Amino acid sequence: MQVIYAGRAGGRSAPTTPLGEGDVLELLDNNWNDFGYETTFNTACRINGEIFHLGLLKILFTGTHVSRALLKDRLENGWDGSFPIADISYTSVPIEVSFYAQLVSNLGEETATSVAVALRDASYLVNVKHDPGALHLSITPGFGTSLQRERGEQQSFANGWKIFANEVIAVNNLEFRFVDAAENLQDIRFNFQPTTLLPSDINILIGPNGVGKSRLLHQIVEDWIEDRDKIEDGPGFLSRPNLSQIVLLSYSPFENFPVRVEGSNRQDTDVYRYFGLRDSNEPSSSTLSLDTPKRATAFSLLACAIDDIRFRSMQTWAKKVATAEKVLRTAFDFDFAALEVQSDTDAIYSDNTDGAVFDDAEGKRFVRLSPSDLRYLHTQSLIENLIAQSGVAFFKNGTALMLSSGQRLFSYIVINLLGVMRRNSLILIDEPELFLHPNLEIQLIEMLKEILREFSSKALFATHSIVTVREVPADCVHVFARTDEGIAIKTPPFQTFGGDIQRITSYVFGDRAVSKPFEAWIDEQLQEHSAADLINMLRDQLNEEMIIQIAAKGRQ
Repeated sequence: MQVIYAGRAGGRSAPTTPLGEGDVLELLDNNWNDFGYETTFNTACRINGEIFHLGLLKILFTGTHVSRALLKDRLENGWDGSFPIADISYTSVPIEVSFYAQLVSNLGEETATSVAVALRDASYLVNVKHDPGALHLSITPGFGTSLQRERGEQQSFANGWKIFANEVIAVNNLEFRFVDAAENLQDIRFNFQPTTLLPSDINILIGPNGVGKSRLLHQIVEDWIEDRDKIEDGPGFLSRPNLSQIVLLSYSPFENFPVRVEGSNRQDTDVYRYFGLRDSNEPSSSTLSLDTPKRATAFSLLACAIDDIRFRSMQTWAKKVATAEKVLRTAFDFDFAALEVQSDTDAIYSDNTDGAVFDDAEGKRFVRLSPSDLRYLHTQSLIENLIAQSGVAFFKNGTALMLSSGQRLFSYIVINLLGVMRRNSLILIDEPELFLHPNLEIQLIEMLKEILREFSSKALFATHSIVTVREVPADCVHVFARTDEGIAIKTPPFQTFGGDIQRITSYVFGDRAVSKPFEAWIDEQLQEHSAADLINMLRDQLNEEMIIQIAAKGRQ
């Protein structure tokens, strides 16, 4: 494969046709400035006649802060624009780890490695080849200031080499220091690396109200967004997490999580994504709206389709639209999902798809999004004509379904997660049980385990749900409790995976120490009747546990 630079400028979002013939990767100018360093290049790629969107690449050259100026000067002095460049030291890092994953899938490991060598990929040269030149550049100010400025670049440098070594990139255990609800500093370790066959992709924060579960999630988000260096003995991740992004889902009307990455001086603002009742695109994000999650879910389903088209040739790609259909059908039956578009819209698909653009009984026009149709989808036309405020509609036998609130929330969670999911994500979910009945809670866990596995990602719940705790092993359950000494965090001394609901409830919430209304009712009745008489009068209406309790109280 040729790797070339011709001095052309290019946009970041839409794929561009590269110069030359055959398999070509062309670097295109970009004027992004990282505190005085201009190292960013857009890319245009063609493989076997097909255009691919690989994303941005950053290249640092010895002796200059502006990489494109150096390359343009060389072009003017007779350089033919081909990489590698023999007489100067340089190194590069892609902004997404999927950059080389796509090349490996479409070109094979040998050819993709030759591209990495031509571009002097820092991750490959430092971690696999231990190249002295790349090692030297990796500790220079320009490398840290520009090539490791964004979370995606950090992930590419730390783990990109594993693509060439055919190793799985996995999220490590995470340790975090935080200020608890009693204003004390303490550390918590999230156990994401399995030590047994039991699943460890999900960790749980559980305990009564007011012990600081959501507070901890909030501090994790803030530390991740700020991407600050760890202050000795201060709050934050105790070591740099090998994550590509954090996704936060919270549909509580009382939450106050950040809704976006602030500031115009960052490229990869998608390292944090918020989904809830507040609009991350509004200047003021304090207003709650039920329309916000509908719009977000429409855009997320569109993002699923775009990702499926972009990465369709990757053998390991987990097809997002197909996954969404499979998971959502565990909650309700439907034929396909669709998005509403402008009424005069026709050019969404090519002629190969029958009935993919249709009008419903009210005359509204919809576009069907099914896995088999995606290869014919004109995404730009769909983007331009989408009526996002209508959300995602699910059709069965030609009619749009009326979903319950729980089913709709479930669809929000599934589609939004898939829409933004990328390798090595951490998913934070705050009180998912608010609108889900126990069966949907279990289906949510089942869905998450599948998606997390496909994307080598992990999840952390803050919850009161005992049925959720029963789906994860004890060392992944962090029980918060308020004591005389402050907030205590402990793991259950018994196995919670598949465990007894009553036992888990008693341990987590101190159920045995709390009087219940039915116990007060028993005490009142025993003032008028003996235990034996009360049991005889109500025998057919009592369960075994109540009979035992009445008999025990009668002996007191």
